[in-house]
Amino acid sequence: MLTVKALLLDHLEQTYKKEGWYPPLEMAVKGLTAEQAAWKPSPERHSIWQIVRHVIHWKRGVLQSWAGDPPDYEVMTRDDWPEASIDQAAWDSDVRALNELYDEFHRRLESAADEDMQGSLKAYQQSPRPAQIAKRLSAVFAHDAYHAGQIQYVRALQGIPAAE
Repeated sequence: MLTVKALLLDHLEQTYKKEGWYPPLEMAVKGLTAEQAAWKPSPERHSIWQIVRHVIHWKRGVLQSWAGDPPDYEVMTRDDWPEASIDQAAWDSDVRALNELYDEFHRRLESAADEDMQGSLKAYQQSPRPAQIAKRLSAVFAHDAYHAGQIQYVRALQGIPAAE
C-alpha cells in the first residue's frame, strides 16, 4: 500500500536525485564551475548560483518550520536572491549544502511516521491556516523541480550540455 510518507520519499527522489520525466535538481547543477554558475543571461535575471542559493534558503526555512521554529518570512524574503562571486570553493560549498539538505529531508522523512505527515506543522498549529506537513513538503520538492528546469535553461543558454 502506498502511504503518504512513501509518496513523499518518492517525490523527493524524483525531484532531487533520480531522473524521471525531467532532470532532477542534483543533475541540473552537476559539473558546473563557479564561473558557469555565476553567469547571468542579462543583469536583471538570476544566475544558476543565485537560484541554488534561493533553493537552499527556502529549504532551510521549511526544515526550520518542520522543527517547530518558523523563520521570519519577511526576513527570508528580504534576504533572498543573494549575488554570487566566481569563487570555486564557495560554489562547491553551496552545492554540498544543497546535497546536505536533500540528506536531511530524506533522514527526517525516513524517521517520521506516516501519520505524522497528516498533521500540521507545529509552528502553524495555532494559525487560522495551518499547513499540513505533507503539503508543505510536496510544495518544497516541486519547488526543486521548477528551479531545476530554470537551471537547465540557463545551462542551455551558455551552451553547457545537460549533465548525465
